Amino acid sequence: MKILIYPIYSPLHNGDFMKRETERLLKSLKEKTSYDFLLTDIDHLYDGDMALILVESGGSEHYYLEVKDRLKEPVYLLTFGNNNSLAASLEILTYIQNHKQKGEILHGSDEYIANRILTLLKKGEQHD
Repeated sequence: MKILIYPIYSPLHNGDFMKRETERLLKSLKEKTSYDFLLTDIDHLYDGDMALILVESGGSEHYYLEVKDRLKEPVYLLTFGNNNSLAASLEILTYIQNHKQKGEILHGSDEYIANRILTLLKKGEQHD
């Protein structure tokens, strides 16, 4: 089973650092869930068992707006613990909710995020 992830980030941030952090996070989540976590493009985001938007940095809000019309509810925003990822995710979630749509931020320890993903998959709440 696989979780597909579409990353968004501001090019103003250190790409090498984000790449290492992304690899670390996806490896950790795989170890904790036994699912494959794979980066993908927007055209294939819903070809797996669950779709996540990985908000890699602050300033990502603009890039969310570029793809928002191609996303299915609920929108799950996966965050890092740094690079203002959480702040950007909060802005995106506010936008989602202001437009009467469903969304959730997946933030916290790798274990918490892994458990939340497993719960959502068990409940069948991946996307409509």
